[in-house]
Amino acid sequence: MSISTPLTKKRVSDHMTYNLWKYILLCGAAFLFWELFYTQTAYRVPQEKRVDVYIKSGTTSQEIADAFLEPIWKESVPDMELVSSSLISFGDDSSSVMQLSVWIAAGEGDIYLLPASDFKTYAGSGAFLNLGDYVDSGRIRTDGIDLSAGKVHAYLGMNDQGVDVYEDSLTLYGIPMDTLYGYMEGMSLDNRGMVMAILANNQNTENVVTFMDALIEAGRGDPPSWLLETGVD
Repeated sequence: MSISTPLTKKRVSDHMTYNLWKYILLCGAAFLFWELFYTQTAYRVPQEKRVDVYIKSGTTSQEIADAFLEPIWKESVPDMELVSSSLISFGDDSSSVMQLSVWIAAGEGDIYLLPASDFKTYAGSGAFLNLGDYVDSGRIRTDGIDLSAGKVHAYLGMNDQGVDVYEDSLTLYGIPMDTLYGYMEGMSLDNRGMVMAILANNQNTENVVTFMDALIEAGRGDPPSWLLETGVD
């Protein structure tokens, strides 16, 4: 003997009233599972096949920066699968300072384009790569660029009295960008007072150095007309 329970609108309504949360929970769990599965299985470009450029600026955007970087990438490091930019919040507020500190401490990014004040803070603590040998060998071409703003006294640690100790001589950790006027129109980047540096613990130094050299060359050019009208600093 079988018992047939007819399906009526009231029965459906009652069922959904008491069980709707179960369906919502089930859908949510399925979505989270799919997201987790996709995140874990999606292809990620390995660090040795990418160059990440981190920019602290309030005048450009990631879309504009990536469009500027792409042809430089294709010509200078064609074996790289990805070269992309990330923007750091511009300003000296706590969120901007924290964002920059976390990224550098975590080893995020390869090339940093920073205001001179930020550059000096982190270069002095050893966050950036010593560029001296690369410039001396010609791997990074800096002819015509005043490198003074890219040199700092490297931090050596604390002595027995708890006093910070720095190297007596200056070390080149960054390339000043003031005269690289090509960025002003090509990337909408007001790079006056900015310095370009390579993160010391990046995992792709050879390609990053090659790309930095190409990036410097791409930035060479004449001052834009609007800058000449206001005066070149």
